Parts: sequence; C-alpha cells; structure tokens
Amino acid sequence: MKLALNPIVVNIEAADPLLSDRAGLQYFLKVMVPEFYLSNTFNELVELEGSEIPPEEMSQGTIYRGAYFELEEQLEGLLTRTAPEFGQDGIRACEGLVSPYYLTARIENYGEPIYEKTFPVDYVIKAGIDEADFAEYKDYFFTNYIQGTRFLTWAEDHKRVHPEQPEFLYWLTNVSPLPSQINLRCRVEYAEESDESPFTVASLDNVASMTVYCAAVGYQALGLESKEGQVIGWRVWLEDANGARLTEDRSYWLDQQYRRNVRFIVFANSLGGFDTLYLTGQGEESLNVVRSISERYPDYNYLPSYAETVINATAGERQLTVSTGWLSKAQREYLQELLLSKEIYYVSERAFLPLVPSFDSVRPVVDDEDLIGRTLTFRFTNPKRNFSKLPILTGVIPRATAWRPKAVACLLDANGKRTGKKAATLIEKYYLDDNSRVAEAPIKPNIPGTEGYIPPVVSPDCAVTPYLNTVISKQGTYTKQGCSTGQVGSTALITIAAETYGSEISQADAQAKAEAAWQALNTQAYANTNGACVFSPETYSYNVPADHFHYRVSDASKISIQYGSPTEQSMGNGWTVQGSGGSYIFPQFSNDLNFPVSVLYYDFWTLLIKGTRNTQRRVKIYNNGVLMINRLITINGEGFEQINVFYNNGASVFTPVSGDKLYISVENP
Repeated sequence: MKLALNPIVVNIEAADPLLSDRAGLQYFLKVMVPEFYLSNTFNELVELEGSEIPPEEMSQGTIYRGAYFELEEQLEGLLTRTAPEFGQDGIRACEGLVSPYYLTARIENYGEPIYEKTFPVDYVIKAGIDEADFAEYKDYFFTNYIQGTRFLTWAEDHKRVHPEQPEFLYWLTNVSPLPSQINLRCRVEYAEESDESPFTVASLDNVASMTVYCAAVGYQALGLESKEGQVIGWRVWLEDANGARLTEDRSYWLDQQYRRNVRFIVFANSLGGFDTLYLTGQGEESLNVVRSISERYPDYNYLPSYAETVINATAGERQLTVSTGWLSKAQREYLQELLLSKEIYYVSERAFLPLVPSFDSVRPVVDDEDLIGRTLTFRFTNPKRNFSKLPILTGVIPRATAWRPKAVACLLDANGKRTGKKAATLIEKYYLDDNSRVAEAPIKPNIPGTEGYIPPVVSPDCAVTPYLNTVISKQGTYTKQGCSTGQVGSTALITIAAETYGSEISQADAQAKAEAAWQALNTQAYANTNGACVFSPETYSYNVPADHFHYRVSDASKISIQYGSPTEQSMGNGWTVQGSGGSYIFPQFSNDLNFPVSVLYYDFWTLLIKGTRNTQRRVKIYNNGVLMINRLITINGEGFEQINVFYNNGASVFTPVSGDKLYISVENP
C-alpha cells in the first residue's frame, strides 16, 4: 500500500553495465489501473519516458543507478475522497479512496527493446503522513502502525461530542483472512453507573479486500436517543461474523453541559477519512455582495420611477467566523489537520455545505498555554444569489425509478482468488415506466449501504481464477531460540500451498503474492514456534535435486556463500553477487539453497562470516553429517572474515557430489 500524498518513486535498474555505448538508452514505465471500481481488467493510465542517471565513477568502481520515476501525481489524481453523506448511518464503502495498479518497465537501446519487466500489483491510497515521518515509515506505515486494526484518523480518543454531532470512523481492510462480514458494535455507558451488553448497530456483507469502509458512529447515527437510560458515553469497534474483533475501540463522551452556541465542521484528514470539529464559541456569519451594475438611456418622460442605473446580477459571498471554545494542547495541535485539509464542510440543517478556510496560519503550540481557544474564519464556496427560508419538503411522490447494472466483474478475496460471485460494479438509474436512463443521475459505483445497491450473485463465470500460485516450501532464515544446552535451534519450514493466491493479470503476479506471504511468515517468532531444537543439526534430511548439492547454515543472518570464477557466472547469496542475474543468485541471508555440482573451480566457493570484530569463532563444515573442516578464525577489524568452503590452507578437502548436504555452523571457540 503506497501513500499517494507522499513521494512514490520507482527505479528501473540500469541496463547491462557492460554496454559500452549508452547514448541510445531510453527507459519507459507504463502505469496500468483498473477500468472501473472493482474491475479485473486494467487500462493504461500513462507511459512515462526517462533517461538513466549518468554512471558515477567512484574510487572502488562505477555505480549504475538506472532511471527513477515519480508516480504520486499520476496516482493521486486517479483517486477521490468519499465524503460522508448528510444523515448517513451504518457502514458504506469508499470506492475511490484506494486503487490497485501495476507497472510495466521497458528499456530500449536505439529503439530496440532490450529489457521488459511487469511488476506485481500494488495498491495506492489517497493519504499521506508528515514528511518528518515518511523516510522511516514509507514502507511500514500500514504493516507496523495501522496493522489492520487502527482507524484512519489522528483525532484523539475519548472524544467529547454533542448529541447532534455527526461522527465517522474509517477502516482499511488490509487484513488476512478477509472477513466475509463486518459488524459495527457498540457498548453504551449510562449515568446510573450501569451499562448494557454490546449490540450490533449495522452489518455489511460482501466485504472487499484493500477497501476503506466508513462507519457512522455519532449519537443519532447509532440510535442512542431511543435508549431509556441517560447515556453519557459509548464505545464502538468492528467485528467479523464470528464475533472476533477486527479493530481498536474508540470512546465518545456525551457533552453534558448546555451550549449556547453549537456548530460542526466536517473535514478530510490526512489518512483519507473525515473528522468532525465541535465548535462551542461565539460566531457570526456575514454576507458580502458583488453587484453587476449598468447604465441605460433615460426615460424622456422623466418619470421618477424610471432607473437610469440598474442591477443586472448579484452574487453574495458568505463568511463564517467562529471561536472554537476551550481547547486542550492536543486539540490545538490537531487544528493543523484542519488547516491542511482539502475538503471542509459546514453542517447545516439539511446538508453539508463546502467551505474554504480564510485563515492561512494557526498557532498549534504556544508555551505555557492552558485551556484556550482559537478563532477560525471560513468562506462558503457556493455563491448566494437568492434568499428563502423554506421548511424541509415532505410528502412528495416522485416518478418511480430503479437501478440496474452497467458493468460487472468477478469478486476477489483477500488472496486475489475469485469467490464464485459476480457483482455489479457500476450501476445506472432508470425510470420504471419507460426504462429510460435518468439523465441527471450519474453512473456510479455499486456501493453497499448506498441507494440502489445490487448485491452480488453466484455465477459459474467466476468459479475459476485465471492464474494461481505454485507451491512454495522452503526453510526460513531464522533459527529457533531458547534451546537447552547442547541443542541447536533449527530453521522452520515455511510452506505456502499451491493455489492459495491468485491473479487476474499474470502467473508472475500470483507467484509474487505467494512470495510476499512467505516473507511475512519468515520471522523470528515463527521460527521460535515452528522450529525444532536438535542435537545434531548437521544430520538433517532434505530431498536434494539431481546434480546439485544442498547448503544450510546455523545462522543465515551471519553466514553467506558466494561463488565467482573468471569463466563462470556468479552464484550464492552474498552481498557481492546481488543483482548479478542468473539461476543461482539468492537474496541475502537466505538459507537452504541448492547449487550445481558441475562447476570448475571449487576453490572459488567462499563463506562471508559476520561477527564482533577481533573475536575468535569456530567454523565447522559438515558434509552429510561428517565433519570435514574445523577451523578457528579471528573476525577482522571490519566485522567479517572470508574463508573457503571446500579448501583448507590451500588444499582441497572434499568435492561435493550430487545429493550431498552441507551444514555450516559458526560457534564460540
């Protein structure tokens, strides 16, 4: 998940460094986006062209950086915020706030393609974080902070609210497994120091992955005015169909004081949701009118009622100036969110009226300030040309209408696999009497909880996913900790079953999702739970492919292997071979690797061993459980040491054959 309001930078790796003539190199990046909401077909949004950064000559060689592309402007313009509706209750999806996309990179040399790569599908959300936090959190904000449980808001918890105040919480479904249903749950607290069991306010079926949902959680939207006791507060959260909690809970306390002046401002926050500001200070509305005046010929009867100067048009600009009321330090700091907001609404009796701030600065922090207010000024964006004071219209029977599908697509689960259901993704409004489309009603996404929603249906067209991952079964890179003396912790086997993840785009995309799932499980916690404590780890079992030997180490974070010769391509997982290409180049710190036995120079296989500098370590190399090399080494002053795998003191110790299993441990002397 990428933040569209922060930089989104993509690098296309440089063309072959051995290419001597680089003047004709051109780099292209194509951005593919869904055709419409929930669509499984992608169209080209834009194709960007760039040149590579000139190679940089350094003391230790030449750096080739390739080409960089910034995508935030293109992707941010694709997204739209979903402001809450006036009087909204229940749960509804925010269809335009998040979008999937994928990229295709291409390099041409004098017009001839020499490289092409399609990246896996990513997601982008119309949200952003402070620039001071971005460098640290750009790749971890949703996984390490939001974590699928936090609501998309920076507003304080335990919020004081008015009975008529609209309040909303936004939640992103970046969770696995994806719930089939989400329920808005509420627990009420009463003045009589009693409370009732939590109850379900609203439910929503057919939940979509990587989608933001808006829940109305104000006093009236929750139906708390019908409670018999005196409500003083409530807690809300989301649960799945089995009662498992999906989110944090948020608390609200009903303002018990009489307020002579009450106003509400609803505004978009930095994370894509909408928050409400409760204003209790004095305010005033003013109206400034601009008139279009013209002159005309005089009436030769010289009647006193004839006007030689006439008003052709008037347009009034309304302005609201209001004091916030008493604010705490945290509330004053939160006013920065309002100042930076791009969508602001005034809550009137019948609608949300758009505003533009007339103030360009705010003082969030003033030393030694206690409770104090701020004065805010806004301008209503829509001009006022007439005056009326009419009651809300009721009892009118309009011409009968209904909604029908305009576009359909197969629904996908959180793993990208088809659910077997077909859904209307776009719907249009039409008149029942003649089936003609309602011209003034836009074609809109089919959103649960909104007018005209059409639920999905089971369809054989959506039974089979086009692309499914193949099995991934390999040892993790972490070893089990906490084993007894004399035992060694093993790595844990991590398996992603075949056909767990799917894609509508390509086999590579389905496989990339499975690889990402494997990486997510490759943690120390997983190894501690699923690894084993063994007495003789060097005697492990493994089904080694023919014509290969197997490589396993006791601690992959401290030991890596590499092979390089003048005549053969590099192999291994050391930092020196990363980016070299080839079938036997593995990520750094990977473990349980297979290498071919048909190499020419076994003296070119080396181990890179990390450790505390100037300390001694004992390296043991086993083959099929038999100790072949037992060396005492000293980690150098830079924190690593390099030794040969199959040679000791310049002499060949052994040469692996097909099916051999190496085990390498580094221990205290």
